[in-house]
Amino acid sequence: MKLTIALFLILSSVFVYAKPQVSIFVTLSPAGSFTAVSEKPKGNLFKQGESFTADKISITIESFKTGIDLRDEHFWKHLNSTKHDKAILTNIKASAGRATADLEVNGVKKPVAISYKVLGEEIVAAFTAKPSQFGLARAEYLGVGVEDNVKVEVTLPFRTK
Repeated sequence: MKLTIALFLILSSVFVYAKPQVSIFVTLSPAGSFTAVSEKPKGNLFKQGESFTADKISITIESFKTGIDLRDEHFWKHLNSTKHDKAILTNIKASAGRATADLEVNGVKKPVAISYKVLGEEIVAAFTAKPSQFGLARAEYLGVGVEDNVKVEVTLPFRTK
């Protein structure tokens, strides 16, 4: 019984206290990968009935951390953070596990198709993006390059309208 209560409390705290977060999963070539994570997305997601909307969700590029300071600096520089300091999702419309939005990175705006799940009082959404479509050159350092396809996962709480 004590184990059941402890497990319930642990699982409850994960869902109640989950932080808003954006994770970018990057595959490297010829081998390897890393994840850039920020817990600082800004904006409000609203639920009305079974649909979700948001006018704007933004994140400061230099809030992303990869676990290695030098890689963080290269990541920020590659995303042109001194000129375009934010990545922005706008015009978000979601229903039945699918969403559409416009993603702006490096001053270039492109539509993205998003899938999502509702977990408690938050949404976990995922989409893929091609850095080359946002005017970003192929990133390479010491013979290791970034694949031109990254997965983005966004966890956000929502409010009911």
